[in-house]
Parts: sequence; C-alpha cells; structure tokens
Amino acid sequence: MEKLEHTVFQISELIGKERFGTLSEEENEVLEEWRRQSAEHETLYQKLQDTRYLSESVARLSGIDTRQPLLHMQRQIAGFTRRRQVLRLRQIGGVAALFLILLGSFWLVHRQSSLRQPPVDRPILAGGPRAVLHLGNGELIHWDTLQQTITQGEVRISKTDDRKLSYDSRQEKNEKSGKVVYNEIEIPRGGEFDLVLADGTQVWLNAESRLRYPVEFSGKERKVVLEGEAYFQVKKNPSLPFRVEIRNQVIEVLGTEFNVSGYKDEVHVYTTLVNGKVKVATTGRDMTLLPGEQCVLDTGDGSMIRQQVDVDKIISWKKGKFILEEQTLEQIMQKLARWYDITVFYQNPALKNKVFKGSVPRYAELQQVLNILEKTGEVQFHIQNRTVIVKE
Repeated sequence: MEKLEHTVFQISELIGKERFGTLSEEENEVLEEWRRQSAEHETLYQKLQDTRYLSESVARLSGIDTRQPLLHMQRQIAGFTRRRQVLRLRQIGGVAALFLILLGSFWLVHRQSSLRQPPVDRPILAGGPRAVLHLGNGELIHWDTLQQTITQGEVRISKTDDRKLSYDSRQEKNEKSGKVVYNEIEIPRGGEFDLVLADGTQVWLNAESRLRYPVEFSGKERKVVLEGEAYFQVKKNPSLPFRVEIRNQVIEVLGTEFNVSGYKDEVHVYTTLVNGKVKVATTGRDMTLLPGEQCVLDTGDGSMIRQQVDVDKIISWKKGKFILEEQTLEQIMQKLARWYDITVFYQNPALKNKVFKGSVPRYAELQQVLNILEKTGEVQFHIQNRTVIVKE
C-alpha cells in the first residue's frame, strides 16, 4: 500500500505540475512512460484532465471512504516538509498543492471503487443531441434542461425540436444597437447539435466542438469562431460577408455550403466546399475554393494545398455514416473516440498507421462498428469499461 501511495503522490504531482505549466522535460518523460504502461493509466490520465468530471466524480463517490486516502496524501505532503519536494510544491503555490491532493485522493478513491465493484459489460451507445449553452451573462444552460423559449434582450432563443436551437431577432435592422452580445454553444464528446443563427444561417456541429457567435449580427460582417467540426449553410447576404475563424485560418463566404474540421489534437484544418465559393485565408496566403475542392492547412508550417474530394464522403457524418476513405486507424479512432466518448489505447503504436477504407454506421453500438473493422483481419479490439484496447 505504501508503494501505491508513493506512486500516487509522484504521478499526481507530475499531472498537477503539467496543469500549471511547471513540468520539466525529464518529468514529462516520466509521465509519458507511466501513461504508456497500461490502458488503465491512459484512461485515468484523460479523466484527470477534465476538471468538471473530476469534481463531479468525487461528489458521486461521496459514499466511499475518501477521508483516509486524503489523510494519507496530506501526511505524504507533510512528510516532505524537510525535503526538496515540498519546495517544489511551494513554488507551484497553495492552489496547485490543493489540486495535487485532490488528484491523489481521487486516484485512491478510483482504485478503491474499482476493487469493490466488479466490472459490468455494458454496450457503448452512439452519441446524440447534447449541448451546453453559454449565455452572454455567464449563465450555463444544459440542453436537456432548457425551456422551450428564452430571451436575451430583443432576441428570442427557441428550442425548435429535440436537437435544434434557433435565434430570432425581434428588432428591425435599423433599430439594432451597437452592443454585441456573444453566446457560445459547446458540444461535448458523444454529442451533436444543430443551430440556426439570427441571420438564418444553419450550422450542424459535430462532437467535441464549440461555436462562439453574436446573438444578433451587426456591423460590416458576420463573424463566428469555431473549434472542432461543423457544416455551414450560410444565408446569402452580399453586403454582409460571413466569416468563420478556426485556429489560425479565416474562411470568408457570401452564401454557400461548406464543411470545416479543425480539432486541436490534429495538425490539419480541412475546409471542403459543397456549393458556392469561399476564400480561405491564413497568415500571408489565401486560396479560393470551387465546389468539390478542399483546402488542407498545415497548422505547423502554415502551408496550404488544394485537392479534389468526394464531398459526400466528407460530410457523411451529417448523414448518419462514417465513410472511411484511405484513412489511418489513428484518424478513424479519433473520430470514434469523440463520438462514443471513449479512450483508445494501442498495444503497438505502429497500428496507428494502418490504412482502412469502407463505411460504418454512425448510430450503431460501438461494438458493431469495431466488428466491421475487425473483419479486415488487420486489427482486433477489446473493450474495457470505456477504453478500447487496439491489438494485432
């Protein structure tokens, strides 16, 4: 038990320092090695990155005796008062030290809970309509608790069905005030959502995405900021160009349909034009796309390339399918991880580079999707709780 608590303390300290930006290169190598040791370690690491999940999990486990693990952790810290480690803690600060204690106690609680409760195999279902609305006043509204209609100033926000939110301004254009109020909609892992902006533009948002937008548009442009992936059907207005900012790229349109994907854990941003015309711009260069063309921006070196693509395959996620066109296993599993809210662990990292093609249903249970991939004979999968272990 003493060895376990020492490991808890050491790894909790490293994760805490990583969160507060004080992790050295040597310490980062230790943390990375620990993550690679097992799927359980990687799953736990990913959970500890989500502060909200961390606090909610500790609250849910309030019935478990967390007092003793917490006291153990506090004694560990107190025991280091004459050692180098406490100096590092003091350098991080009191808040970080408290965070470290929380991490350590949560880890021990997690282990204790896992030992008490035998694993139960439950099917991992596909995602569905899930969203959190961030209002301009800082209020958060979860989609499943949203009333039919709410108002912000002169804008009515309506829940039009079980997966769509619509903004409708009750002011005439010449009556609109100069004050711009922003909302943000956040789509978690395992979610998707539809949105109609105040100008009539429709947006379909994929899992693990967020969009920041004005409650009503004013000025000389319609500008929104995207993280993740979305499909836009822009309401035509030649006098008021529509711009989408994503990472270090800006997409400018007048009235068109296009898909853009630029997740933070991926190197490239993909902009695919369905119809109309768009201009994609980044620092020092730009590119105009025609229907059926895709711009691929490398966020590392800023380079841009143009390529012809099958649009239907790119936007298949919006139509209930994942069409895999010469994609690596790593790319495929990234999509599945967001949609099914899972963690992926590779027994052999070389498996990430295997290339697949074909089609899998978006709304099927995860096991059904993995069975389809296994039929290639190239790879096998084992599901452990919400972790998928990939092996040869």
